[in-house]
Amino acid sequence: MNQFVRAIALAVAAWLLGSGPFAGAPARPGLLAIEHVSVIDVTGGPSRADQTVIISGDTIRAVTKSGSIRFPAGAQRIEARGKFLIPGLWDMHTHIAGISAQPSWSKQVLTRLLVANGITGIRDMGGDLDALAQWRKEISSGTLIGPRIVAAGPMLLPPRRSAAPAPAELRVGTPEEARAAVDKLQQRGADFVKIIEVSRDTYFAVAEESKKDGISFAGHVPSEVNAIEASNAGQKSVEHIIYSSLAFDCSSQEKELRARGLEASKKHDGQAIADITDEADRTFSSEKAVALWQTFKKNGTWVTPTLFSIYANAHHLEDSPADPQLAFLPAALRKEWAPLQNPSQDDRDTAAWWQRQFENDKKLTGEMHRAGVRLLAGSDSLDRYVFSGASLHSELRMLVSAGLTSVEALQTATQNPADFLGRKDLGVIAPGKRADLVLLEADPLLDIANTQKIFAVILAGNFLSRAALDQMLAIARTTAAAVPREGNN
Repeated sequence: MNQFVRAIALAVAAWLLGSGPFAGAPARPGLLAIEHVSVIDVTGGPSRADQTVIISGDTIRAVTKSGSIRFPAGAQRIEARGKFLIPGLWDMHTHIAGISAQPSWSKQVLTRLLVANGITGIRDMGGDLDALAQWRKEISSGTLIGPRIVAAGPMLLPPRRSAAPAPAELRVGTPEEARAAVDKLQQRGADFVKIIEVSRDTYFAVAEESKKDGISFAGHVPSEVNAIEASNAGQKSVEHIIYSSLAFDCSSQEKELRARGLEASKKHDGQAIADITDEADRTFSSEKAVALWQTFKKNGTWVTPTLFSIYANAHHLEDSPADPQLAFLPAALRKEWAPLQNPSQDDRDTAAWWQRQFENDKKLTGEMHRAGVRLLAGSDSLDRYVFSGASLHSELRMLVSAGLTSVEALQTATQNPADFLGRKDLGVIAPGKRADLVLLEADPLLDIANTQKIFAVILAGNFLSRAALDQMLAIARTTAAAVPREGNN
């Protein structure tokens, strides 16, 4: 038995013996009473102090003043005086089964890592659909610990001559291929279609076929399409600000800069593209921006800013090989992400360019929010140094720095995902809602960073204590360390 297989076998054995991640909780959720807790109202209402939350199975049954209700017989009682309860968090832009996160190890590592960070639901924006579908079945049956998964499966990209397509991508070069890809994804059980960069006619073929098939589509706004066209075509969410070129839509010189950008792209002139993007930032037009935000609002187009992933690009010269989150990655990926030892002036100039884009993305995020555009919190993990789990909390802090209040930032990871997904059983703490909850040591409304001070997680009614969460993290570290060094596959 090799080291990797042995590590997984030991983890499974620990769980079966009752010392694993669900230790101290029933194998199936039973009756649970969380007493004397402060319940955070993410809709914006006042927090409710000294509450008792009764959970039966995977559902919240009552939220009432402590002492005003008799406990059900056999209920597990949790003393939560001085603690704060929020809905389970959703990371609305992840990649946990493909790209940097290969399913051979990520299944046993990232699913635990997400839950231990209070993330009870994710939207996977491009990955191995077969793997994700299987994981979803195992999570539902209780044989795998992990968040709820909404998945696109492979992303739509233009054709290329070299390298065979990976399970996380579908290559489409014509409208006919695009329509066939949408049909195929729907038949395979994808929850939505993810677009990266495709030609203009291919993009609109995706939009038409998605509407015909009754499946939504989301992703980047391709360079040959502007964001108003994308919104009018029915794109449900725009992912990232810079990668969707929203600065161009908000530029007083949009038409000229787009033409120059497309020409530079055809020539693979990265420096020209960078300079033109800077020009788009400098020529911001409030009038153009307002028109775009109004279109988004009219069409119900959501935006996932992914600010932290852009911040990580801007600060990559500060990456530390001692970052504790690296322990959750295989050695090959840690090596691939190794910080530069002697950065050149070009490296510094690149970092400075990313910092300018981060500042502009943050500015546009604040503009959108003030205009009433609905936002979603997404980390874009596993981009370089964008770690699954922890990076969502960094994203919430970035959203606050962009001008959202703490409760508004919380909404982007709780209530807003529920609204976006059309899930009336998620997003708030109330009777009849799903019992996916996070118990915090400190008030997140006073400081959004307190979302990381996790005392316990309730996952589908199962109470996971701090000790249980720490054990989950230990298993994830051990499993990651056992992945063969010759690769992360």
